Amino acid sequence: MNTLIDNLSVYTKGDPSNPAIVFIHGFPFDHTLWDTIIEQLHQTYYCISYDLRGLGNSEVGHGQYTMESYVDDLEQIIVQLNLTHVILCGFSMGGYIALRASQRLENIRALILANTTTTSDSDEAKLKRANAIRTIKQKGLSPFLETFLSLAFSQNYQNKHPNVINHYKEKIEHFNPIGVIGGLFAMLSRTDTTEYLTKQTKPTLFIESSNDAIIPTDTMKKLASKTNNSHYVQLQNSGHLSMIEQPQAFVSAINKFLISYSKGELSR
Repeated sequence: MNTLIDNLSVYTKGDPSNPAIVFIHGFPFDHTLWDTIIEQLHQTYYCISYDLRGLGNSEVGHGQYTMESYVDDLEQIIVQLNLTHVILCGFSMGGYIALRASQRLENIRALILANTTTTSDSDEAKLKRANAIRTIKQKGLSPFLETFLSLAFSQNYQNKHPNVINHYKEKIEHFNPIGVIGGLFAMLSRTDTTEYLTKQTKPTLFIESSNDAIIPTDTMKKLASKTNNSHYVQLQNSGHLSMIEQPQAFVSAINKFLISYSKGELSR
């Protein structure tokens, strides 16, 4: 079901009485990144996905986003859907949002963090994002996407599925550049959540990929080793977009993680 909450396009599937998982997509995609995963989980879990502000079908507005404003949006979705106990599943930039939301909001019961990290941008990373902003402003989204998507997917997947890469490129090219630039500004200015993550005790699943060219391999393994109540999975033969390249393994990792906690525990 599709609904509009504070001008954000929100999608729900499953029984609202089941444990709720809110899926937060990465930059610069939209909620459809999760379609295959949700299709396999909605019989057991109440699945919520949405388009981050400025992306997909959600309102662009002023385009001056921060991680805090993204968390404000997520909080409104949780409140409006009357979700009292929430599992957050965040991928890449969605992981940054999930971590900050877990730090701020009281009703988060578990975390699933995929292909993400906790550190804020280094000076080098900030300059790269500034250059990406400049490229989009001067040349539009296409040149930026050529480079970004070549890193987001593993080379093997690009060779075998050029139609998928073209699908995402064409989809994102129709997004408002103001919203995409807003996402870059939000990532550039985000806070470091490392200390928070390693001290919190929520059940946390870390998913990373063997061939991720954006988040270095073993980044999440190291975080998991420092985090209480954590589970760690590395998906083989996958680039950054693990839920697209290895959907069955991604779903299996989530199921094994959540089955290890009773529905009752996740609903307390």
